[in-house]
Amino acid sequence: MYNLLLYKYKYPAFRSRGDVSMKLHQLFQPRQASGRVPSHRYIEIPPSELLRPFVSTYWASEPLSAPEQEMNTDNGAVDRVLPDGCTDILFEQDLKDHRCQIRYIGLFDHPFAIAYDEQHPTRKFGVRFFPGGAYPFVRTPLSEFANQQLSLDALWPRLAEGISERLFEASSLDARIQVIESYLTTLLHRSKAVEDSRMANLLERIFATKGTAGIEALAQAEIISARQMNRMFEKWIGITPKKFSEIVRFQSVISQLELSREPVDWSMLALNHGFFDQAHLIHDFRRFYGDSPITAAREYGKMSDFYNPIRT
Repeated sequence: MYNLLLYKYKYPAFRSRGDVSMKLHQLFQPRQASGRVPSHRYIEIPPSELLRPFVSTYWASEPLSAPEQEMNTDNGAVDRVLPDGCTDILFEQDLKDHRCQIRYIGLFDHPFAIAYDEQHPTRKFGVRFFPGGAYPFVRTPLSEFANQQLSLDALWPRLAEGISERLFEASSLDARIQVIESYLTTLLHRSKAVEDSRMANLLERIFATKGTAGIEALAQAEIISARQMNRMFEKWIGITPKKFSEIVRFQSVISQLELSREPVDWSMLALNHGFFDQAHLIHDFRRFYGDSPITAAREYGKMSDFYNPIRT
């Protein structure tokens, strides 16, 4: 705790940013569609207070042992990666060949199903950066990496160098998190703080309206042009504010589907989230979920007990 207080004293920008980020995290909690396949366990762990302005969550996926798999039956659900406005660092370890790789995953604006290779079981550990959270580390417009996966060595040599071996030698998920938090904190110490209050304000308005705020109204609220706002989003987020808002709206619908225990009234759901009609809602699900809203509702209803999002 003393080190954290000292860090805030030395770097006051992080003090104000932490207060803002807490509010942003409360307004927007990115959801994924993992942890449904009975052969794998998926878990999410929140970051430390110091890294909360940048990191949405740490996550891990690994194959279950044979006895654990026998306790579960195949429910037909599919693990999916959904657009969530975030970018990731992904560490993968092939448990058969003991090969490791580290990649940076840019913001994806389309979904895809996760394929599991039984012949090459893989342990995965990820750092999911909150929207806008990766830029202070990368210092390159995130639009350059949209819909791309690239080796971390090419993008971030300081982080990639030597971390793979330490990470996968760690004996537990907590130990892996300690390794990556140490690296990220070190980078923060070495780098001058980067923040943009206008970007934070824009994100807050988008999250507070669940992605339904008009683009012109957003720009006018910050007294900037639409072109300036587009450049800011390409730099900090990786896509245009319009597409990002659409993803936030979709995430809001997914969150309601995941948390609701009542039958879904699709007409009311579409109306409450700013869609023109049910056809508009279905169109967005095809874009961002890869299937129909009915399929999504069914799959979320079959969520495995091994999906364990831990949130604060």
